[in-house]
Amino acid sequence: MTDLTANSTAYAAALLQQGVAAGRAGNWSAAAAALRSAWLADPSQPLAAQGLLECAAQLVAAGSLAPQPAAGPLAQGAISVVVCSIDPSRLQRLCVDLQRELAGEDWELIHIGDARSLNEGYRRGLARAHGELVVLCHDDIGILSRHFATRLRQRLATHDLIGVAGSDRLTGPTWFWSGPPHVASWVCQPYGSGWLLGLLGTRGPVIDGAQALDGLFLAGRRDALLALGFDAETFDGFHFYDLDLSWRAHRAGLRCAIALDLLLWHASGGDFSASWQHYAQRFLQKFPELTPAAAQARFRPGALVCADAALVEPIYDWIGHWLITPEPE
Repeated sequence: MTDLTANSTAYAAALLQQGVAAGRAGNWSAAAAALRSAWLADPSQPLAAQGLLECAAQLVAAGSLAPQPAAGPLAQGAISVVVCSIDPSRLQRLCVDLQRELAGEDWELIHIGDARSLNEGYRRGLARAHGELVVLCHDDIGILSRHFATRLRQRLATHDLIGVAGSDRLTGPTWFWSGPPHVASWVCQPYGSGWLLGLLGTRGPVIDGAQALDGLFLAGRRDALLALGFDAETFDGFHFYDLDLSWRAHRAGLRCAIALDLLLWHASGGDFSASWQHYAQRFLQKFPELTPAAAQARFRPGALVCADAALVEPIYDWIGHWLITPEPE
């Protein structure tokens, strides 16, 4: 759990009620300001995060769009996307998104259809990659951002390895072990004919100093990935390739970040079967310093159902704007 005093918890509760009252009055900007302050005071409070998503959705529905941040430098070079997949329908659906978002880019898809493990598959894929920028991703994801290519290049201009969910404090065998305020994700999930938007973490849209990244999507500079390599001997299955890679990157002093605004959806809630437990033990044997000193934190992200994919990015644009705007004194 987060280290909160009784006073800060009471303060967050008061701000939450203030935000709810402003929202009921239809003052969505005032509601968002109070809810953001409540969330910062108590990052484990999912109602504040959920309320922020609702405020953003109401503003977008009214035609109000968030200010766009200043453009940053772009990483140059071709893009290689490596996907290990044995499901043609999943791969084809992902290709539709990649072709749409990387149209006009110099890019290639490297499909590994017989990977013995993700580390082994990514090792082969990286050896075949021609791009200076390399994406390693699952086949059961999709892209909700219509600025994906630009944001990918912006993030890799200033970082060596990025993901879309992760933590800046790894204290156990999952990236979310430490809980708020160290964990962050804007990853969405399919929900009926729409989307379930998730909001975890009080910073964004880019969080520097990442120590752990979820493997649904990783992207890095080719030279950094070649230097790190993939431990296909220790992790010869389909778990812990991501924590192993990102923790080693952090320890090597590479510039790692969580790039929340790439805005992906993922059709999976994770797999924590007996196989996962087996590789968790291998991970902790390799990195004994990560043996947990406390139980995994318990928390819930904020969530909101959105029926229209075209509204997802404008909603998160407001979230990003609010999180980078300084709080009033």
